[in-house]
Amino acid sequence: MKILVLGDDGRTHALVWKLFNSPHVQEVLCAPGNGGTSQIAPGFALDDLTDAAAIAHWAFREGVDVIVPASSTYLEQGITDESLGLQVGVFGPPRSAIRMEQSRCYAKEWLLKHNLPTARGQPFDNVRTAEKYLAAQTLPVVLRADHPTEPEGVYHDRYQALKALHAFFEGPQRGHHDGVVIESALPGISVSFSALTDGITTLPLMITRHYDHLEEGDTGPLAPGMGAHTGISPYASRLTEYMQRHLMQPMVATLAQINQAYWGVLGIDCMITQKGPLITALRCSFRDMEAQVVLPRLENDLVLLIQAVLNRRLSEVQPLQWRKEASVGLALVAQGYPHHFPVGSRIEGLDRLEEGVLVFHHQTENPLGLKYVPRALQASHGLSDLIRQPASPRTAHITTSGGHVLTVVALGATLNGARGRALINAERMTFAGRFFRGDIGSRAFT
Repeated sequence: MKILVLGDDGRTHALVWKLFNSPHVQEVLCAPGNGGTSQIAPGFALDDLTDAAAIAHWAFREGVDVIVPASSTYLEQGITDESLGLQVGVFGPPRSAIRMEQSRCYAKEWLLKHNLPTARGQPFDNVRTAEKYLAAQTLPVVLRADHPTEPEGVYHDRYQALKALHAFFEGPQRGHHDGVVIESALPGISVSFSALTDGITTLPLMITRHYDHLEEGDTGPLAPGMGAHTGISPYASRLTEYMQRHLMQPMVATLAQINQAYWGVLGIDCMITQKGPLITALRCSFRDMEAQVVLPRLENDLVLLIQAVLNRRLSEVQPLQWRKEASVGLALVAQGYPHHFPVGSRIEGLDRLEEGVLVFHHQTENPLGLKYVPRALQASHGLSDLIRQPASPRTAHITTSGGHVLTVVALGATLNGARGRALINAERMTFAGRFFRGDIGSRAFT
């Protein structure tokens, strides 16, 4: 089987790594990829990675069997819709389903309409109506611009909240998605939970704790993807079962009832509160940092699971098997992340990792990485072996290309053991301004 992974972040590298290790894969390609993916999967460049039709036709010409989008961006652009007529499988739903992730206002309205647990609040597309609602709310409140790439924040001061509200409607992002969600701030911890689904059956993955603040103790400015962990405690297992029964299965049933075709990964982001898990966002792909800590624990062959999803035969798959070890992922970022940071710094220490410890690249470049040779050139020049020869990380000149550089992932018999291994190995890697939080995984889900 020939698989094309679309993406360039840590999720992408984790998916490429998992697929590359399947005996059912003949070839894994990645576009545009990063310095880590290019060590095991040939990369290539298209003129426009936002042109879903061009990607689909390229995949068809090159004999790609399945496209795996690492993020929902490619699904929003219509890669599934464009590929169906070419009989190229896509591990992700059609564009009509992506609105639940790409519009926070739509997602909030959808959750409220279908009585799924979420924070008290409402979506608004009119600033005057939003002002009146905000004036009546108890502080603190959360304001979220409609599109998930646009601002959100927690406000303890009503004047500052009002200023932010007007900025959402009048700022430079206006016209992309007009609207805002106003809801109560939820005390608790941030988790993600995803499942594989073919639209009827769901196979739950693993609940993941996320850390999205720059400083220890979940303080300081918002800085997405500073770390994540999975657990092996009885509480983590019970929480996973609860979320599967009370959140995930009702969501899939609702999608079927409204005749919304859906397959691939379905995810929810939640805050764990005293009232139980409350949904803050819906996803159509893995959350960044989720794939990095979940996939290393998955013992099943991901290729066979993808095939079962695409063939609508997920009901025939036995419950997933997991390594009985906790996993901790530490993000290594450049000083100044997420705002201003140096790039182009050489990364040292990638060849000094302890056996069994993984590093997934997020924003890196590797000029010595593998390059994909199109079919026509392979046939005429006999280059088929070239695209399968992994580059050596000992010789690759890998540099930083952004602020969120690497994620070190370690497994252990206990959460503290996994955390300790991750910290030790994170210290072995250096680049300009390297920084990471030391408290990732210091506490379980409770």
